[in-house]
Amino acid sequence: MIVKVYENADVYLMDNEAVLLEQEAISQLVLYDAYKSRQNQEEIMGLFGVVMDEDLTVLHFSNMPPRNLSIYIEDDSRDVRKATMVLADYLAENQIIPVGLNAKYEVCEAFIEQFGKCVKCTFAERMALDIMEIRQLIDIKPSEGKTRLAIPNEVKLLTEWMIQYQIEALAKEVDYESALVGTSKLINNNKLYVFENSQQIVVSMAAATRQLASGIAISYVYTPEEYRGMGYAATNIYNISRKYLDDGNEFCTLFVDKKNILSKRAYEKVGYNVIDDMYEYKLLQA
Repeated sequence: MIVKVYENADVYLMDNEAVLLEQEAISQLVLYDAYKSRQNQEEIMGLFGVVMDEDLTVLHFSNMPPRNLSIYIEDDSRDVRKATMVLADYLAENQIIPVGLNAKYEVCEAFIEQFGKCVKCTFAERMALDIMEIRQLIDIKPSEGKTRLAIPNEVKLLTEWMIQYQIEALAKEVDYESALVGTSKLINNNKLYVFENSQQIVVSMAAATRQLASGIAISYVYTPEEYRGMGYAATNIYNISRKYLDDGNEFCTLFVDKKNILSKRAYEKVGYNVIDDMYEYKLLQA
C-alpha cells in the first residue's frame, strides 16, 4: 500500500470529488476541508491524500490544522487497518502531528497505536458520535412557537448558550471572547436560528454550519435545561431542516452523541436516520 498526497485541494477534488459525493454525509469532514482549502488555497493549505492498495483507493484523509485529521473509508473490503497504519507511518516520518483525529473507531485505534510507535504522544477519546441524515421529513405535532433567524441583540444570550453547548456536548472549555466572535459571525451570516415559544421567549437554538455540494450540516443544537422536554429542539430542527430541503438541498445532516439517546430519538421522529458513526480523539501531548 502507498500514500498518495496531492499538490492542493483542487487537484485532490478533481480526482476524488465524485466518489466522495456518493456518501457525502459520511465523507463530509474531508469534503468540507477540501472545499474550504480550494476557496482560499494561499491561506488554507491543508494536506489531502489517499491510501491505495495497488490501483484501488482504500481511504481518504485531510489534515488542515487547527482542524483534526479526518479519515474516510472508501473501500472497506480492503485491509483498512493496514491502510491506516501506512498513513500513520507516513505522517510520523514526515513529522506531521495531527491535533486530533476524526474517523471510525477501528481506524482511530489503528492509527493511534501505529503513530505512537514512531512519535511519543498521547491521544484521548473525546466523543463517540452517530452521523444522522434526513432526506424526507416526517410530519410531527410541533411545539407552539416559531423558528427564526437570531438577531444581533441576542448575541450575549446565545454566546452563553454556545459556551454551555461546548461544555456539555463537546467537553470543551471556550473563552468568552472566542465564543462571542463565533456566535456573532453565525448571526451576521444568517446561519444561527432560534426557536421562540408562544410566550415569545427564545428557548432553543441551532445553526446551519457546513454547506456541502448537495446538503448542509446542522450543529450547535442547544436548549437550556429549564426548557428541555417540551419538544422545542425537535420543532426547531424540523423547521430548519424543512427550510434547507425546500431550498434545494438533497439532505441535512447532524452529529449526535451516542450517549444522548433522547436527542437521537427526537431527531428520528422528524425523519433523521443514523447512517454511520464517527469518533473523535484529541492529542493531549506530543
